[in-house]
Amino acid sequence: MSTDQTNTATQDTALMALYQQFPAVQTPLWWFADEHVAAMPLPAVRADWRSFSNRCDIAAQLSAAAYPVELGDFVMPSDAPPPSTVCYRVSKEKALVHYLINQALAVLGVGGSLLLAGHKNDGLHSYAKKAAALVGATAEIKKHGGAAYIATITKRNEPSGTLADSDYTQIQEIAQSPSLYSKPGVFGWQKIDRGSALLVEQLPVFLAGFKQPPTSLVDLGCGYGFIAVMAAAQLPESRWLLTDNNATALLAARKNCEVNGISAEIELADCAAGLKGPFAAVLCNPPFHKGFAVAGSLTDQFIAAAHRLLGRNGRALFVVNQFIPLERKAAASFAKAEVLIEVDGFKVVCLSK
Repeated sequence: MSTDQTNTATQDTALMALYQQFPAVQTPLWWFADEHVAAMPLPAVRADWRSFSNRCDIAAQLSAAAYPVELGDFVMPSDAPPPSTVCYRVSKEKALVHYLINQALAVLGVGGSLLLAGHKNDGLHSYAKKAAALVGATAEIKKHGGAAYIATITKRNEPSGTLADSDYTQIQEIAQSPSLYSKPGVFGWQKIDRGSALLVEQLPVFLAGFKQPPTSLVDLGCGYGFIAVMAAAQLPESRWLLTDNNATALLAARKNCEVNGISAEIELADCAAGLKGPFAAVLCNPPFHKGFAVAGSLTDQFIAAAHRLLGRNGRALFVVNQFIPLERKAAASFAKAEVLIEVDGFKVVCLSK
């Protein structure tokens, strides 16, 4: 399915099934809200609910609906009464799922319940059974609708151990020369993304188009900051803005800037909302998924953000999947779109104001 055919992320049936459980759950309730929430209307908040998210767009959506929300890297408060129920639609990344299950089982009182939502191919059954085994329980798994499942685990005992979470809380070195750091909870956290690497390979061609080397640049949707680290090595006098909607990613991005001596502002923002230019250049490997669903409007949002951040005669370098019609999407706001390379299912496109 082309992202051009999908303007919003398809509603997630597992999250819908979880929402249907909310009216009957015991409170206090804690809800671990991952990126699936973005395209879904929220149920009415009830008393004694708390929500947690590492994404500023999700946190803003929750706050607008009057949910008490804590934005950060899913750090559980130590001074709060324990919840009776924890709800969680499982995420894409196994380490994050394991970490949040561990957190839920630790904070729940004996007799409390963990509700997990997901589809079979999300690993829901495996997660539920492993969680139940830690607290001497049996997972009650029920199908809802076509393919969604809700698993209920009632805590019978204190956890006998923890699920392997790849040392979730630790920022970890994943590469040397240059040193690169990342952590679980960041998209593709243990690897160098092929699209980002392809963009970096095209930097000499991109930079040759400037009369003078750009001294102010943005890594838009920076993740752990790979693009900025690699580009800054070619532009040692440059100043940077690194921005992402994921608070977890920015922990690693900040570490990478410090280790590699990059002068940078690190800003948590949804597609650079509220951030101001002008900058001479924008580098971007935009996402095209929210949760497990494709969201075609994301490309348009990143194009608009790049145009807004760039100064006069500014230029942007994007890498996207080959099937995304970036050139057509950018035509309304940029004077020129030039494809620099197409390979391995990606294309790198230079946009000029």
